[in-house]
Amino acid sequence: MAVLKTLNLNKTFKIRSLKIFAVEDFNIEIDTSDFFALVGESGSGKSTVAKLLMRLSKPDSGRILFKDNDIWQMNKNDLINFKQSIGLVFQDSYASLNPRMKIMDIVQEPLKIHKKFSVNEIKFRTIEILKNIGIDEIMLERYPHQLSGGQRQRVAIARALILEPEILIADEPLSALDISLQASILNQLIGIKKNREMGILLITHDLNIVRAVSNRLAVMHLGRIVEKGQTKDIFREPLHPYTKILLNSIPGFHRRDRKKIPKISTEDKSSWNLKGCRFFNRCDYKMDICRDNIPELKTIEGRKVRCFLY
Repeated sequence: MAVLKTLNLNKTFKIRSLKIFAVEDFNIEIDTSDFFALVGESGSGKSTVAKLLMRLSKPDSGRILFKDNDIWQMNKNDLINFKQSIGLVFQDSYASLNPRMKIMDIVQEPLKIHKKFSVNEIKFRTIEILKNIGIDEIMLERYPHQLSGGQRQRVAIARALILEPEILIADEPLSALDISLQASILNQLIGIKKNREMGILLITHDLNIVRAVSNRLAVMHLGRIVEKGQTKDIFREPLHPYTKILLNSIPGFHRRDRKKIPKISTEDKSSWNLKGCRFFNRCDYKMDICRDNIPELKTIEGRKVRCFLY
């Protein structure tokens, strides 16, 4: 049984006369054994997915199940259990930390809210998790603005892990950090995952990180999943034209063998209004059927692909 599961999730936004399908017919399953990556260009709907999964935004239709219970139909006790079991790391660590609170207070706040521990135990757990994530005790009395970007992100991760969640949702947690800090924080997350049963949903645009750490991958384009499967299979042989462009955009990836294909570019507004495949305007393999018909997410070679080529 999947810990966290979505069923035909849909979320739209309206900007003047333009209707944005931020999330459309979205289906994923995450278990405690998964390091699941969700990738796509900026504006593809990845952060909206994170907000929906955390109950920060309500879907227009579809369901989100936590251990087979709909998160929007839970009673009070089940909702408390859900909030304790799902951790979230935001992309902007500085904006997500209260500037008026000291680091010690920020990290131990979830323990105080849920009132499950004594004062001494709260202090012990807070110091322990911060030490495990690479924050020294001398920093506990400091404020967020007194820390570096990497230290603030570690604090945000420690806060998300303090209740020992079953699923950690990390929304672009490494985007503002240099490569050495990215490697350090990733290694710490991998170590924590090995020491406890915890699934991770990594939302990112950095495909090198995805290739290094994730076991399952979903590729998202303008609100829709276009390919989903084992990370190693998708990197070895991408099937969807959009996935091929994404992987070929990685610096140095198969540089000797790859062919020249269209570069990644921002979608124009007309793509949102297409009746069929939203990748139509940029696809080298487009057919007449693609313009007015939405391709189904079919099972091909052990993975899911949304394309009329298959």
